[in-house]
Amino acid sequence: MANMFANAAAYEQYIGRWSVRLGRSFADFVSLTDDDKVLDVGCGTGSLVEAILRSATVAEIVGIDPAEGFIEYSRARFPDPRIRFDQGSAFELPYPDGSFDRTLSLLVLMLIPQPEKAASEMRRVTKPGGTVAACTWDGVGPEMSAIVWEELIKLDPSAEARAERLKHCNGKGQLDALWQATGLANVEETMIDMRTDFNSFDDYWSPFLAGVGPTGSYVAGLPPNRRDALAAALRVRLLAGRSDGPISLGARAWAVRGIVSGT
Repeated sequence: MANMFANAAAYEQYIGRWSVRLGRSFADFVSLTDDDKVLDVGCGTGSLVEAILRSATVAEIVGIDPAEGFIEYSRARFPDPRIRFDQGSAFELPYPDGSFDRTLSLLVLMLIPQPEKAASEMRRVTKPGGTVAACTWDGVGPEMSAIVWEELIKLDPSAEARAERLKHCNGKGQLDALWQATGLANVEETMIDMRTDFNSFDDYWSPFLAGVGPTGSYVAGLPPNRRDALAAALRVRLLAGRSDGPISLGARAWAVRGIVSGT
């Protein structure tokens, strides 16, 4: 798993164009205010940090992620003294109780094995009256990767066993239920629809060859002949008879927010 997320630059090319746009919508939903102290749980390459900076003049942002490569990449990307990045786990956040006004997580909870444990930790480190919020992909995730698995399974039905399938926190009401179970108040869930454009087929296809994430790892590990067959099938599907050109694909996400009770 760690190797799938070791190359921060490749990850940014693979999913960054999605998460940056989604992060902006998520930040708007959270309603950040100036002087907030914000924690970004599972910060990755800093897409949500970028969105936070666009949304408000916050006092401090702390990003935490288990991947050393992501932390190093983010530190170089954001030299702002208000921002720092720590390496660590969402299951054991290394911060005292009530440290942050807003504790946020973008595109993390649907991937980890114990989202309830991460949600509990997010609540713990948030001040009474503060906001805890998360955003996850809906269903099987962005169309970008979903269609790769569809074409893979057509070419080789055994690929079904390896298909990237989100198993939790990825459907209507699931984040709401998790936030309610975590003991948060004033819970609100919303849906976010978005699209992302690619300049050409290579612009779409090349990120998968870097081996980032479960889909990229599978594609990069295919024998060359099978990988070429997959590329040909995707080219037919996405270009619909054109030799090349722009491609537009969709994605849907769910976002939730809640308030920590108490004084």
